[in-house]
Amino acid sequence: MDRRKYLVIVDPSHEEHLALERMLEIVRQERKWDLEFHLLIGFESPDKTEPNAPTEIIRSFNDIKALLAPLDELNMDYTAEFFWTRDWRKSITDAAERYACDTIMLCETSAEHKTGITDSKWDLVRQATCDVVIVDEGTKAPIDCILAAVNTQAKDAVHVALNEKIIERGLFLSEYFGAEFHVVNAYKDSEDFPDRALIGRMSGLPREQIHRDMGKPEDVIAGISEKINADMVILGISSRKGLAATFSSHTTEKVMEKINIDVVALS
Repeated sequence: MDRRKYLVIVDPSHEEHLALERMLEIVRQERKWDLEFHLLIGFESPDKTEPNAPTEIIRSFNDIKALLAPLDELNMDYTAEFFWTRDWRKSITDAAERYACDTIMLCETSAEHKTGITDSKWDLVRQATCDVVIVDEGTKAPIDCILAAVNTQAKDAVHVALNEKIIERGLFLSEYFGAEFHVVNAYKDSEDFPDRALIGRMSGLPREQIHRDMGKPEDVIAGISEKINADMVILGISSRKGLAATFSSHTTEKVMEKINIDVVALS
């Protein structure tokens, strides 16, 4: 993983820009990897029937200059464009494809004025062809602990490849941030017990950093995340179609609703 290209979503109607702040934290890290950033600055045209939708958004040229000033102070090499859209998800995924980005980064409250924001955001996570990082206010710099969630009980090729990708990404990010790395695997009963040794071989982690708890995946992942004070959780979205993919995305959605830290969704 020698190169990463990020599409960073910035809503100028917000006073706080968590995705932009996380982008700056990434840039400040000493690294041996090449990073590229493209900023998509804009917002979705509000639903006029929504009573809480803003009737107008006013930002001066100086406001935009101030927004980008920290990037310029770091002598960052980045590109940027403005967008106004009626289809928030499609505009973002189209931009990610147009600029060949492998990671979309947005804040948890993106498009918060939209009716049905939950569906809009989950649609983005489900349908994006690249990784999606949802930045949450619960994560504060520095990132000291990363938790990856796997499902080693599933033996089909899709899940095996996804587990490998999740652990690989976790190892990369933990090295990048100098963070401690943990892996969690939930199970439903004693007949569904995950293989800790297998996870150890895949990750190279000691036993104390490999967690196996019985319960619903969303409850187990959220519980372990709180127990180890994780700053970031890495989850997988099945690339399969149909009902199986729906169940996978619903589990991810439930996890994201239970935690208030950064989530990296991989597909």
